[in-house]
Amino acid sequence: MRLHKFNLKMSERKILITAPSLDTRFNVSGISSVTNFIINNNTGHQYQHFELGRKDDQKRNLRWLLGIIKTAGRWMITVPSKKIELVHFNFALSKASILRDVPLVLFAKLAGKKMLIHIHGGDYLSNKAAPGWMRLLLKKAFSGNTAVIVLSADEKVMVAERYMANNITVLPNCVDLNEAKAYRRDNNRSAILKLLFIGRISKAKGLDFIYTALSELKGRQVPFKFFMAGTGADEKEYLEKFSKLLESNFEFKGVVSGTVKTELYKNSDVFLLPSLFEGLPMSLLEAMSFGLVPVVTNVGAMGDVVINDQTGFITGLNDQTVAEVVKAIEALVNNPVVLQQLSANAANFIFSNFSPAEYITQLNKIYAAA
Repeated sequence: MRLHKFNLKMSERKILITAPSLDTRFNVSGISSVTNFIINNNTGHQYQHFELGRKDDQKRNLRWLLGIIKTAGRWMITVPSKKIELVHFNFALSKASILRDVPLVLFAKLAGKKMLIHIHGGDYLSNKAAPGWMRLLLKKAFSGNTAVIVLSADEKVMVAERYMANNITVLPNCVDLNEAKAYRRDNNRSAILKLLFIGRISKAKGLDFIYTALSELKGRQVPFKFFMAGTGADEKEYLEKFSKLLESNFEFKGVVSGTVKTELYKNSDVFLLPSLFEGLPMSLLEAMSFGLVPVVTNVGAMGDVVINDQTGFITGLNDQTVAEVVKAIEALVNNPVVLQQLSANAANFIFSNFSPAEYITQLNKIYAAA
């Protein structure tokens, strides 16, 4: 027994992991959700959370800039500590993140710390070409044998080709499934289709597509109710727009977590996320596990789990996006059998392909090799 305890202790590592605030009252973030999942499930290691990223109500102003400088100072004090054995750096390939985070990554590498860069979407991952100076920064960050996690095989090819990373592992996000597996969806539901958007309320999440699509559906007298949950920079704008458009057929839930979020999934039928760019949203995986039928754009790794007419509907990101969203919702309203079948398929796909225990096993293999 003593030998077992000794080996367990020797395998335990002290890991510094970056993410925005882990408190959903202050931040609605996919990266925060992934980080919470890892910390809660990977109990064989000691995690120290380093808060990095804006809170939802924080504006980009002088105070924000001073906060970045202060954060950089804390980073230079924290990282060199002998207590830190590995840095798990969560990273989005967007302009703001690259400017803020690459210098921190390079400092950690200069300090001799083992690094894992975990990429979570961003507009420079797939649908935008990074300018030369940005590609140079990213090549420096990924240089050497730095371990990199991406969310799909397509992302692996892109990161390798564009940014010269050579130690890349594909590890899709995962969610806890106990509550979803215990839930049985009622097939005798209301004739009014319940649509859900949950996440950061910003234009980049495709809310203009949703607004235009719901406007068309209303004009065609398609019965539905729209729920919006979350917060973000554009919350006031969209709250006003949807309230005016849909009146009693719109309900704003604000920031949800725990049992409130679970009940929202249970009481909704369709998950809407026609986003402009993504990684693999935790909200998508959670929604599908509860049997919501996803209607999403083919960006990031969403196309790996949303298979058209099998586990949901996936649209292009073009001038036909709105029409395709409208078509998908009409198909579900007009054919309850299709809704039931896709709902069951969505949940079964998540249960069959996503295992929290396996996720942690694979993550620990990456840690060991870093």
